[in-house]
Amino acid sequence: MADDSTAQDRQLLHDYSRETRDPYVQRLLGELLGHVNRAEFERTSGAGGGNTRDLGQGRYTISYAHAPGMSRSDHLAVMVHELTHVAVNQAYDSRMLNFRVPRLSAAEEARVRNETPGREEDHQNARLGRVEARRRGAFVDLVVGNVQRLLDELPTSRLTPERQQAIRTKLTDHMRARPYHEYDGVLSHILTWTDLDGADRSSAFYRSLTAMVAQAADWRAAGDITPPRRRRGLIRRMGSALGRSLHISGARFAGSCRRRTPGVRPAPSGHCRPSARPGKALPTFS
Repeated sequence: MADDSTAQDRQLLHDYSRETRDPYVQRLLGELLGHVNRAEFERTSGAGGGNTRDLGQGRYTISYAHAPGMSRSDHLAVMVHELTHVAVNQAYDSRMLNFRVPRLSAAEEARVRNETPGREEDHQNARLGRVEARRRGAFVDLVVGNVQRLLDELPTSRLTPERQQAIRTKLTDHMRARPYHEYDGVLSHILTWTDLDGADRSSAFYRSLTAMVAQAADWRAAGDITPPRRRRGLIRRMGSALGRSLHISGARFAGSCRRRTPGVRPAPSGHCRPSARPGKALPTFS
């Protein structure tokens, strides 16, 4: 049974936006709160994560499991995660895929809808099938390389062992299952955890994570992504092995040997900063 918690949850997000002092969280929430009135929130009983349904006409329903004793950090992180899916869809018109994809024809939409009613993933897969393989591969290169980099640097975060394990699970399970759909949302989720749980902001993990978050936000603001070109040779073979270990078909590894996030220029101090002024909302896409 779902409980309509829209007013409470919107207020929690506004309160968090006023409270946080993290410039990357401020920028992210500035963007997301521009979409918060598009979504109705429902709390469900039991275990599990969240789900965002596109109702059309720029309206959404976000439902998530809310158990007694759920921590504020977990509560806010799942809402920020799901609201990021809304921001992605508004930016790319993409069935909540993390980059712009061609639309299906009316006949193709009808065929997918009739074959598997209610399965959003089938619509996503049909639209992905119209994307050039090299473009899909470049995005997977970026995602798989960034996941590995965050996993490698996670011990530097000084988060508790329990939170580090939750982050590992979020990265590997979500990326293994749906890398095209979950990249932006998982970054937002983990950023919220690092802020509320007190990660070391001088750590390699925090610097890499915030560079990735800023890059994803830049892409949403621009309305499309610009991943780096695919790498060949040894790096690609390394990526194939890593992709198989994550059960991502055809994945290729790119850039984990580099100390910079692809496409993000570090500031002179070595820290990657938000490209927009902290707290300033990004433009929304209707």
